[in-house]
Amino acid sequence: MRAYKVQNASRSKRVGIVANSFADFRKKGCDKLKVNIKTCHICLESDGTEVDDDDYFQTLPANTVLVFLEKNEEWQGYSALLTDVFSKLLKSTDRTKIASDIRDFLNDKNDSNEKYHLMSEFVSKLESNTEAEERSDDLKWFEGVDSRYQTKDQVMKISAQGRIRKYLTGAKEHFEKDGNNKTKAILQQLIKTFQEELKWNEYYGDYFRRSANKSLRLCDDAGWFLCKGAYDVNTCQYRHSINPYSNKEARVLFSTWNLDHVIEKSRDILPSIIKAVRSIPRGKEINWEYFYELLFTTKNLKLVHIACHKKGSHEGHSCNPKKFYIKKS
Repeated sequence: MRAYKVQNASRSKRVGIVANSFADFRKKGCDKLKVNIKTCHICLESDGTEVDDDDYFQTLPANTVLVFLEKNEEWQGYSALLTDVFSKLLKSTDRTKIASDIRDFLNDKNDSNEKYHLMSEFVSKLESNTEAEERSDDLKWFEGVDSRYQTKDQVMKISAQGRIRKYLTGAKEHFEKDGNNKTKAILQQLIKTFQEELKWNEYYGDYFRRSANKSLRLCDDAGWFLCKGAYDVNTCQYRHSINPYSNKEARVLFSTWNLDHVIEKSRDILPSIIKAVRSIPRGKEINWEYFYELLFTTKNLKLVHIACHKKGSHEGHSCNPKKFYIKKS
């Protein structure tokens, strides 16, 4: 069984299916896309090559995208689009000229919005300067960034640290609202402990640094980040991705991505800490490391695209009371 992606001619629906033969694939694809199995024909999304037998189907790699077409439909989407684009590229001598030619290409008012969005994304990539690291090599990327920061890594480190500092501040403010004087001293000490540990870990600035150790960062070597999906799933079904190192627009847009707490900070973790502090059993002390990991580490944090960030209650995910305390050392 291998996984494939299938879509209809209008691209209005794309779904994933698994199949072990062309007949199985054809039936499942038609069912998912509501296409007539007796008259449909199937082709590769990439170049329009028709797929009509099991021999050729078995040579296709997993996650290949295939288009299901009705009797009178044709697939010219990317083929026609790329033919026109490459004709422009062949006449150009540099990336700036290529981008300019494509912008002219996009100004044709008779063309679809879809083509506009596809090519706008392409232009954005052409105008990116992903490999550059120093401010002097990509001045546009650093527009609006404090002059103290001379590398992209420094900026991304500060960005990650800012998010973690915000979680610490939020915890401190939440604890200050507790009216029980008996617990205030314990909560203040807990904040101090959190702060000391965060300083030791440099407030997890490595989360966003592409030059950091692979075990610490959330991106690849080039700076690409992948959405991990909503709190209640293992992967992002939309395959959201972004590279804030590529251009200013991507850097700004990345700020809308969330470092989401799977077990919720405000609804669950912080109230659980206060509850635990108010009733510490004899001979026990607060297991600060457990709560620390939930608040500040990727054991409970997921990087998610804003569309995958569910703001409602995270049902089925809550603190474990058995881990609230440890024996006094």
